[in-house]
Amino acid sequence: MVDTSDGKKVEAELVCKYSIQNLGDYVIYKIDGEYYGAKYEQNKDNISLITDLNDKEIKILNSILESIEE
Repeated sequence: MVDTSDGKKVEAELVCKYSIQNLGDYVIYKIDGEYYGAKYEQNKDNISLITDLNDKEIKILNSILESIEE
């Protein structure tokens, strides 16, 4: 389950997890057939998804998404 920006909980499918050296940990997930990516931070049992990514993170994420969608 993922919390949306409007506070709803939706079912999401985890596609992959990966790390970018010196940047952090990321996930790609799918909701209703659409792919999304986010940085994630885990604090004990709570995982936060961060979707406000910088240009470098977005470029890397897009290249991974392109390889998944092919």
